[in-house]
Amino acid sequence: MVRIIFLVLLVQLAGPVKAQLTDKIEVLPQGSELINLNGHSLHIRKLGNPEISESYLLLLSGPTDNWHSDSGWWALAQNVLAEDYYTVAVDRAGHAWSDPVAKPSYQQFGKDISSFIRQQREPVIIVAFASSNLSLHTTLQNSEAAQYIQGAVLIDPDVLTEHSIKHYSTETERYREGWEEIEQYITSGQYDENIQQKIIAEREHVKTLIPENLEEYMNWDYYDAIESIRNTRSFQLEKFRETTHYRNDLSQAKKHPLPESLPLVVIDSDFETAYLPKIEDESMKASIVQWRDEGRDWFFALAQKSQCGAYWPLESQEHLIMMEQPELITRAVEKLLNCE
Repeated sequence: MVRIIFLVLLVQLAGPVKAQLTDKIEVLPQGSELINLNGHSLHIRKLGNPEISESYLLLLSGPTDNWHSDSGWWALAQNVLAEDYYTVAVDRAGHAWSDPVAKPSYQQFGKDISSFIRQQREPVIIVAFASSNLSLHTTLQNSEAAQYIQGAVLIDPDVLTEHSIKHYSTETERYREGWEEIEQYITSGQYDENIQQKIIAEREHVKTLIPENLEEYMNWDYYDAIESIRNTRSFQLEKFRETTHYRNDLSQAKKHPLPESLPLVVIDSDFETAYLPKIEDESMKASIVQWRDEGRDWFFALAQKSQCGAYWPLESQEHLIMMEQPELITRAVEKLLNCE
């Protein structure tokens, strides 16, 4: 998860609010539906023909700089993958059109995913971006769900070492301790203009990532629908509420390592290095370098321990590999399906 340039909610106030942010748009995009799992509804988006392949792909989202962590990040890659596989993108509670829950967390989502997999009763490959690998750790604790999981593609997953866990969660612990101030800051509208500017910048950045030969696969209508939800106070509140459970999610995932029997491909971009020129604080730079280097070693070890594992380091300093190089995911899935 990108957690270097954090939103400084408690000290950086936005300018005058230009417009009142609205509630979620309730009209679902094509391919989307709501399903009930564990007493709340989750948004899923299905693309592809279920008859294409024996295994379906379950696409999980994690966050980038602004903590946006929804299926909008799959608006291109899911269309690419759906040409060869049946795909299901699923949003955690409180994200996109999924209902909020009282205590949102990656552990809660892991339980939801295990329920979904048990309902489907079909072989599945998990494709998890950024911190969503934490939910996989929880899902695999359910033996019934685990028997259907044929493998996992992890794209820049969270690194579960002592330093990296501290690096990730130092700021989110401040959010947890100062929750009442954050809640008031968002609900009062002081964050409105600030987040609108960030969302505009996000969209412009995504535009720069998409290769010309893949532009036809990008579903901007879907991305814009997701973007409209990101632009609401209710979503921003849920987004930060989830971060207050992040430290515990990391700690619990560390206690339950991935089994060596799980076929695994780890795709590791060099996105951490891109932060270094922007950081003036030398101690923060050192922390980023240690996190990056620990990650390389940890990912390699994960792949090496797996009975059918691969570690793919990339030169790219882009985190959203799904937008920049979706073909890598297709290759990773093919490798997993060829494991014996």
